[in-house]
Amino acid sequence: MQKKLIALAVAAVTSGAAFAQSNVTIYGTIDMGYLYRSGDNGAVAANQSRHALQSNSAESMIGFKGAEDLGGGLKAIFDIAYRFNPDLVGAGGGLNQAAHQYVGLTGGFGTAVIGGLNGLRYGIYGKYSPFGNYSVGNFASMTTQYDRAANAVAYISPAFSGFTVIVAYATNTQTQEGGLAGIHTGLAAEGNNGDDRLYSINAIYAKGPLSIDLDYETTTTVGMGNSRLYVATAGASYDFGVVKISGLYDIINGEPDSLIGGNTTLDIGGVGAGNEYDRRNWMIGASVPFGKTSILASYGRVEDKTLSDADASKWSIGARYALSKRTTLYADYAYIDNDTNAAYMINPMGSNPAGTSAGVNGFDMGIRHTF
Repeated sequence: MQKKLIALAVAAVTSGAAFAQSNVTIYGTIDMGYLYRSGDNGAVAANQSRHALQSNSAESMIGFKGAEDLGGGLKAIFDIAYRFNPDLVGAGGGLNQAAHQYVGLTGGFGTAVIGGLNGLRYGIYGKYSPFGNYSVGNFASMTTQYDRAANAVAYISPAFSGFTVIVAYATNTQTQEGGLAGIHTGLAAEGNNGDDRLYSINAIYAKGPLSIDLDYETTTTVGMGNSRLYVATAGASYDFGVVKISGLYDIINGEPDSLIGGNTTLDIGGVGAGNEYDRRNWMIGASVPFGKTSILASYGRVEDKTLSDADASKWSIGARYALSKRTTLYADYAYIDNDTNAAYMINPMGSNPAGTSAGVNGFDMGIRHTF
């Protein structure tokens, strides 16, 4: 199993719309389109081209959020969301996957929540990539990544002159505490052995056209001695009006024992990673608006310091056309250039769900509606 890196934030916590109401708000997204992937290079083996009809530029999901005014400026808040596959029926359809789900309090002191929370590192990738974390153009799928963590607590400070701080902790990022011993092959199935614990802090500056995120996090696995991974991520963007420029830089390091159950395939895009983990990820992007149309482009690179000849680059270009404030048409193309030992593939879902990657060329087009 691959090591997952995550920091925590809360989807829509900073959205005043949810807190201004005492009733429940129903919201969501449905996305459907065409996806094509093909090609091989580096360590990606030759395979047949793959066609699909599916969600591409966003997760299809439905959520329920609301707030109760407790008086004195204090409010109770909640948000419950589920993902679904709009192209499937029967066992594969329906609200088949939980998204973020939390309850908490908000007031003059800030916001505190507990539950299954969205990942901040994942959110930074989506915030500063012109493509977000979806479509063939996303950059999040080029790194060890997932979008949410279980058993999490987070505090979000009030904004001071554009600055906000998030502090978060998760007792086990993937399932209930004590529930991972089966995949940690070197651990006894007792107590909390195998729990992946996370500590993180994120500083955000957002004022006018400028946005900056700085995030630091560390994960440790209970019962694995010195098992620990560290990640530092920085993202920034500036909106000039005629063009919005963005970028991010990511450093991931692991200590010698930072392998889950002795697994030597930490590396989503490469081959066996040995007993250490050292990687740099970076991306630059641009979004150019032309009335109802936006042209998107990005270039990103993964630099593997652990393996030789295992770097990779990804080019992406796309367009969005707004039929209305809620309905958008999209089309994207992306290409991955792998070094000899790298095996990165196209994946429209940046969280890297198993079995969804294929080829080094990708094209998608479709329609997205939010409600």
